[in-house]
Amino acid sequence: MLAAAAACDGLRRPSLRTVDPDLQRHRRLERERGDGGYRLGEYLIERPRLREHAVGEDLGTRPDAPRNPGWRWELELTVRKGPQRWTAHCNGRRVPSIAADYGEIADVTNDEIDVQCEIVGEQRWRLAAHGRLDKNIGGELTPQGGTAIAPLQLEIILWVVRLRMIRRSLAAPVMQLKQDRTAIAAMIVERPQWAWLAASAPAQLQGVAITALAALDALPLGWGE
Repeated sequence: MLAAAAACDGLRRPSLRTVDPDLQRHRRLERERGDGGYRLGEYLIERPRLREHAVGEDLGTRPDAPRNPGWRWELELTVRKGPQRWTAHCNGRRVPSIAADYGEIADVTNDEIDVQCEIVGEQRWRLAAHGRLDKNIGGELTPQGGTAIAPLQLEIILWVVRLRMIRRSLAAPVMQLKQDRTAIAAMIVERPQWAWLAASAPAQLQGVAITALAALDALPLGWGE
């Protein structure tokens, strides 16, 4: 048990260095068992509903079909904190990039990723992210309708550069949301997940942020491959 915990901490050490240091001063939320899902602090992340589809009805049967077929997932995930609730409805896609053969030769997964989510709480938010698995991925969490709330910038950190030249993949990827350069939320998505929330952020913003990160974590898009 102690050896397993030490190995887990070793995998997370490089990831912790990428989490915003100001955010790490706040309480760390660690995954715990929850009724019908799991808990991160006061938040219950309910077990998601997930449906998987091949991209193209005859994908994989045509002579010219790619060796690594593409996939699409539909996700519904609800997060609760007391009487408050936030529900994410997401579509995630993973398809081979035009450089798939190069990635296979270089032993690097470079599939293209696209995520589109609508998150409903007291108001509606839109989450969008796009990129490739051989790079870090960016996106945005944007409030819908008339509001003075600024969008949040999403960082999905899969790779880091050490000593200014050595590029390494993170065994435990990190997802962060920032607003005007201030970190609002972060999650290490390798199980058991760890998360942080800025205590100064409004409660509704904290809730939508943890819902966005939990939804991204629940989509089986290949984080950490």
